Amino acid sequence: MYSRSTMFWGQLLNGTTNEEESGDKLKEFIMENLFSNWTEITAKDHNPEVQTFYFMGTLIFDVILKILAVDGAKAFASFVAVFFYLRLMLGSWFLTAVGMFEIFLSVPLSWLFFSYIFQIKYFSTLNVLSIFIVIAIGADDIFVFMDAYNQSASKGPEILSSLESRMSYVYRRSGSAMLLTSATTCSAFLCTLASPIAGTRSFGIFAAFVILFDYILVMTLFCTSVVIYHNRFESKRFCCNCTFWKVNSPTPTEHALNSYHIGVEPKPDRISKFFKEKLAPFILNGRNRIIIGIVLTGWMVVASIYTSKLEPTKSTEQFLDENHPIQRAATILDEKFPKTQEDISSKIHFIWGLEKITRDGVNQLFDPDFVGNAAFAEGFSFNEECQTKMVEACESLQTNPDLEEFILKKNGLRSIDCFVEELGAFNVLGDSATCFEKISGAWKSQNWQVSSDNFNSTMEQFLKSRSCTGDLENVQSYFIDSMGWDGNSLRYAGISVESSLLDPFALQAEEVVRTHYKAFMKAAADFDSSMVDACGSEVIMTDLDQLFVFMNNQKIYRTSGLLGSMLGVLIAFGVLFIATRKLHISIFATGTILCVLISVVGSVTILGWSLGVIEAILVSILAGFSVDYVIHLAHAYVEAEGDTENRIKEAFGDMGISVFSGMLTSVVASIPLFFCTLTFFAKFGTFLCLTISLSWIFANFGFMSLLATFKVPMDKKCL
Repeated sequence: MYSRSTMFWGQLLNGTTNEEESGDKLKEFIMENLFSNWTEITAKDHNPEVQTFYFMGTLIFDVILKILAVDGAKAFASFVAVFFYLRLMLGSWFLTAVGMFEIFLSVPLSWLFFSYIFQIKYFSTLNVLSIFIVIAIGADDIFVFMDAYNQSASKGPEILSSLESRMSYVYRRSGSAMLLTSATTCSAFLCTLASPIAGTRSFGIFAAFVILFDYILVMTLFCTSVVIYHNRFESKRFCCNCTFWKVNSPTPTEHALNSYHIGVEPKPDRISKFFKEKLAPFILNGRNRIIIGIVLTGWMVVASIYTSKLEPTKSTEQFLDENHPIQRAATILDEKFPKTQEDISSKIHFIWGLEKITRDGVNQLFDPDFVGNAAFAEGFSFNEECQTKMVEACESLQTNPDLEEFILKKNGLRSIDCFVEELGAFNVLGDSATCFEKISGAWKSQNWQVSSDNFNSTMEQFLKSRSCTGDLENVQSYFIDSMGWDGNSLRYAGISVESSLLDPFALQAEEVVRTHYKAFMKAAADFDSSMVDACGSEVIMTDLDQLFVFMNNQKIYRTSGLLGSMLGVLIAFGVLFIATRKLHISIFATGTILCVLISVVGSVTILGWSLGVIEAILVSILAGFSVDYVIHLAHAYVEAEGDTENRIKEAFGDMGISVFSGMLTSVVASIPLFFCTLTFFAKFGTFLCLTISLSWIFANFGFMSLLATFKVPMDKKCL
């Protein structure tokens, strides 16, 4: 059982002259003196008998700033974890520092090209996610480059004859692998251009830039650092050796060549050895592949079933952890209490005299502030017949049984702001009439309509009168959204009602909002059937809190998210086929990526997620995350020589450690995000971990098992 009490802060504080100044001073006082106490009493162990929560809309922004500071520290922990893992795998503080520098440098370079070269002005908040994306993909590229460098030490005189020939081999081998994955990932992110929502498109473009510049920096800056490492740091004892100004003599390349001539092979690292000598034979064993096939097929059946059960969210979108005091309070207020006349609600407006906004030339990527051109309806006339019809519309909104559950009630009556009724009462009773006399409606039996001859003079006096509907000083202030008075004529006129469900602070589920939307659109259609001829204009139904816009965007997020993922899969197939010219590899790899998509969606459904805005955005970038590992192994398989068995061993030996290290880095980076209070970051961390883990599993066990099972010869064209 829940109960609530509402406390109003009304009087201006000492030393303030207006509501805004007083509100800011009050908020500052609450955050400094009361906020910590309020948070303390919301703890479960504060009172074993009564659980207390608080909610104050004006504090939300300040609370989120505090949360961002804490969540930012957790995100920083991800970067630190990646840094130390890079150090562990690279074995050099110098390479680690340069690697992290080039990863982060790709972000400002992308911003420079995004904002100044291409003049894209819409910088979405989603673009912040690019930092985490480039951390994962950038570390993977570094591992690919360094593993190619380390493996080149055993390639013989043709490669080891000089540092130039060695780096040429490393450049070609790692560069082609990274180019393939970078091109596929960039293309997958650019699939977000299929969405009409500017924020999603902005994110896709920016993320593609980040991936592109990371690839360029790895192939230039990091490659240069590897040369410096080779000449001055490699082979020297201790991690902080201070003799870096001395060039290695002999160089590591010369040492590797001498070792080759005397028959001493470089000792392979344990991870590469495991993948080549343990995992590859495991995959090549037919009985093991049957077990793998049964397990993966069984999982795909389960994942497909749960994917089909994924539904649009049916509850209010949550932006904080469900256990946060403010989120708990907001959820309880939304689900356990109906709206009352004391609650702030959103107003639904029915407006005559405006044309629909024309969207010609709108491109918010380049001009975020331009959303279209509004225009007045030239045929609109607020004549006596139109006034009569508008009063009838007000009465219909008050009595229509179909709108009973959609309009908030105050003092037993539906909350409807109808300035035409007040205008009519004013025209009959004058400014001295009481609100009771105006509301009673007795004046309607007289000739209350304002004629065109007296309209301007009547309006000038009416606008200065006090409204009976609101607490503001005059009619003009209260009905500012419903009357388009320009001093000479009324350009538009409207009626507004208070919604029984919608409010400016909560983003309801699309299904719930659409029920309200359809009810009010039906009312608007009924008005048009009887008022177009009288007023010379069709009615426009809208809300100024953009809740109906968000409702429409929710649907767009879902459809464009799924479309973006499918386009990403198709693009991956195209890039793979062009790069490998092998149809069977392209089909196997694309099928693997599709399995990852279904597995991730099925997994989050099992976790209880529904398809809200956050989930739809993550699904739209799913293909971009899931392509890397299977493409790395596919490329290594194609580049290897020999029959299927030897190619699988070589692919695992060459790329196994890179793929494993990239996977582990991404998973480590995602773990601190699990504990973020902001829902978006927490869900992104879960999504990243699931996508990377499942991509690695399906690439190593699914894709490679398919190659080992079908044994398609590599000498056949396009097969």
